[in-house]
Amino acid sequence: MADVIERSASLPLALARPAASFARGTLIVLRRVGIALAYILVALLLWQGFIVVSGVDPLLVPAPLPVLEALAVQISSPVVWAATWVTFQEAIYGFAIGAAIGIAIAVVLSESKLLYRLVNPYVVAFQAIPKVALTPLFIVWFGFGIWSKVVLIATFTFFPVMVNMYQGLRSTTSEEEELMRVSHATRWQRFRHLRLYRSLPYLFAAFEASFVLCLTGAVLAELLGSGTSVGLGTLVQMYTSTYDMAGLFGIITLLSLFGVVFDLVVKLVAHFVLRWNRKHEH
Repeated sequence: MADVIERSASLPLALARPAASFARGTLIVLRRVGIALAYILVALLLWQGFIVVSGVDPLLVPAPLPVLEALAVQISSPVVWAATWVTFQEAIYGFAIGAAIGIAIAVVLSESKLLYRLVNPYVVAFQAIPKVALTPLFIVWFGFGIWSKVVLIATFTFFPVMVNMYQGLRSTTSEEEELMRVSHATRWQRFRHLRLYRSLPYLFAAFEASFVLCLTGAVLAELLGSGTSVGLGTLVQMYTSTYDMAGLFGIITLLSLFGVVFDLVVKLVAHFVLRWNRKHEH
């Protein structure tokens, strides 16, 4: 009877822990949003001060107010939202494909040091190729549609994910590996219960870096060959050709905001997934 009462008393505490963790994560996100807004306000003030002091031509650098007006028009435009959806699709698909390939290759290479030494030079050589030089080749292979851009974006994501995942998988200590062997753990159990957990902090660090790069890759791909799809990169090209600097800065601001949102989403997911790692560090 005493055991039942004790378990009943501890149940509210157990239910409260996830809620408390969610509240802490929400507060972290709100605090970061507030800090980001403060940085934006300071940047706008410095921007306006530069315009007033330098007297620069608006065709070169517009003032913040025309840019904000153009941004307000763009946010209410269905054309801009349709272009945003195209760029978002390209970024997500490219990130998912590049990350999946990077993780798979890292897992295979981590199983053999000899295989890593044989394959790694080719991976590094591929990464050293300027991605702009690959764009025409991808257009020839995959056409002017979305998939040539997705493949280019995947090349931005693949390398940082592969390198970090490999380092994470190889970060286990000899004592931990010996403990798993003494426990008669299979190779799959060693991977699932030890090496995979060890690699997660490294993997999310790569996600934070490569997710924002996906936007860069998407805009670059659209600038070099928009084809049949109209994304934010295509709008950048259109505003540039008409010397609409306010509209151009508006799209750039929109891309920056998307980058901040993507970064916050990855950090929020990492906050919940890596709770065990924070406890271990403390």
